[in-house]
Amino acid sequence: MKKKFNLYCGLLIAAIVFGIGISMFHTCYCMYTGGKAGIELAKSDRETGVKRDPFWALNMVNQMVPVEMMRKNPLEMSGDSIMNLKTGEKMPIQTVVGIVWTKDAGNRMMILSSIGHFNWIFLIVFFVAFIKFVIGVNKGRLFEKSMEKQLTWGGWAVLGMYVLSWVTILINHIMNVQTFEFADYNQLIMQTPDTALLYSAFGMLLMGQIFKIGRTMKEEQELTI
Repeated sequence: MKKKFNLYCGLLIAAIVFGIGISMFHTCYCMYTGGKAGIELAKSDRETGVKRDPFWALNMVNQMVPVEMMRKNPLEMSGDSIMNLKTGEKMPIQTVVGIVWTKDAGNRMMILSSIGHFNWIFLIVFFVAFIKFVIGVNKGRLFEKSMEKQLTWGGWAVLGMYVLSWVTILINHIMNVQTFEFADYNQLIMQTPDTALLYSAFGMLLMGQIFKIGRTMKEEQELTI
């Protein structure tokens, strides 16, 4: 029984690491393409004698604002187009998610990134609680208060990640509505946090209560005997 339990725990950890790995790969790829473009631009600047502000790239990042939008008339094609290199044809395109560069952004990207960093705190809390839970099960400490505590900490940590994702999305959306009003588009929230986090959080909190009930019943049986 413990072998299956450890197997499932290992698969869960592998799934979490896989998800984090995908995000890290995406981040690294963006950094690689951005760094490559920066090197080519620096080389071109040296050849042409162009001088730039040393912090121009950082300023450009700070002026980036993610925006989600939907065309007011979804059946009306916009004037935007994208080139299909396979056919050489320019094809109409509707923007759904985009990046707007604006001098009114302030330090928005830094603020949103700073909020997102708290996710790592919740993730560390979850992993610590989960590992302690697995160790406790393998040592046979199923009906102890420490097991309930680990499940509770893990559940609240996952719930914290879910809520924090919503906070980031809502702050960005509210600031977008205050800053922009596009002629043919309505601003919407289309990309929402993964509800699997919410299910997992309440699932762990529920398991903690089940363990508590089991411990209480065990203590009552021992007193009866």
